[in-house]
Amino acid sequence: MYARLLRDPRFAKLLAGQSISELGSAVTQIALPTIAVLVLHAGPFELGILIALQRIPFPILALFVGVWIDRLPRRRVMIVADVLRAAALAAVPISYGAGFLGLPLLYAVSLTTGVLTIFFDLAYLSYVPELVDRERLSDANATLQMSLSVASLAGPGLGGLLIQAVGAARAVGIDSASFVLSFLGLVWMGPDKVRAERRQSPGMLKELSEGLGHVFAHPLLRTLVITLGCVILFGHVLEPNLYPFVYTDLHLSPATLGWILSAEGAGAVVGAYFSPRIMGRVSAGWILAVTGLLSGAAFIIVSFAGAGPTILILGGALIFNGLLDPIHNVTQWSLRQLLTPDHLQGRMNSIFRTVYWGAWPLGNLVGGYLGSVFGPRQSIFLGGLLFGSLSLIFLLGPLRKASLTVPAGEPKIETV
Repeated sequence: MYARLLRDPRFAKLLAGQSISELGSAVTQIALPTIAVLVLHAGPFELGILIALQRIPFPILALFVGVWIDRLPRRRVMIVADVLRAAALAAVPISYGAGFLGLPLLYAVSLTTGVLTIFFDLAYLSYVPELVDRERLSDANATLQMSLSVASLAGPGLGGLLIQAVGAARAVGIDSASFVLSFLGLVWMGPDKVRAERRQSPGMLKELSEGLGHVFAHPLLRTLVITLGCVILFGHVLEPNLYPFVYTDLHLSPATLGWILSAEGAGAVVGAYFSPRIMGRVSAGWILAVTGLLSGAAFIIVSFAGAGPTILILGGALIFNGLLDPIHNVTQWSLRQLLTPDHLQGRMNSIFRTVYWGAWPLGNLVGGYLGSVFGPRQSIFLGGLLFGSLSLIFLLGPLRKASLTVPAGEPKIETV
């Protein structure tokens, strides 16, 4: 299954570049909040703003960027985004060395990388169906998710060690370098196959309307995007509360947290590996509902860390969540890609990312506010309870019977 994909040289080069980039991003995942908390003494609310700024551009810009992605060469968009993200992240170690690093600069870097990530991610998600046959799309998504999971396995542990060895600001420089390597991998792929010639553009608003019409006229896509928008907000209450909870309440070091997050990544590797097998046997709605319910339960268990063996409770809950997350992601990615023709991939992905990543920063801000009022532990418990409970909504519509098995030669999902 995976070996056949890896024998495709262009897919292998994309995978190699993204694996390196994701490893660097996993280092920054722990390094930026650590700078904010331990160097700049930020609290949950300030941390919520920092994390939210990486996502806030999506609900503002993603719909329009999606139209451009369907007009432009997608690999070229990824190349430019990688170069600019490398430059933005390089500002963190440079400013630290010059003595003027502060929260405003961290906010600016988060916002800038967030805007550039819109272009990269929408091009990336839309490029995969262009690169591989639709019969192999679930396997391709699972392979790329496995790469992300391996980065999540190695990155936080590496990040924790780098933070303790050279400091958090310098560790961000690793991520900057990783985007340069990702850029080189994309260039190394060589020219793309010739895409079908696009008709003359009828205008931004008409093209956007075409994408919205496709998503909201299709019963499965409409149900998926609305349900994700309802539940995802509470799935991201955890983030601005986890670092203050771990550093202040549990008194763990960055290295210890890094290894725990790496263990979570180990669970994600396993989940990504088995996701195509699960998708071939279980409907999309059941996968999304059960993984959401169990992830909510894992967050609740995280809130009890410190009431017993801290490392065992925290690590066990996060590993379990890591196992579930890629199964959830590969399921919803593959479903929506398979239901969408190539010329609408950018717009479809932009609509989903607008909803998904629009709710994400809102969840960060809500989580930061709850943490500042009630405390990180209580906020993590509440977020897990609401996320798990609301995930059952996936069973109330047509997703409950949506099969992810794609007959050979069929570009669509059948319902059973």
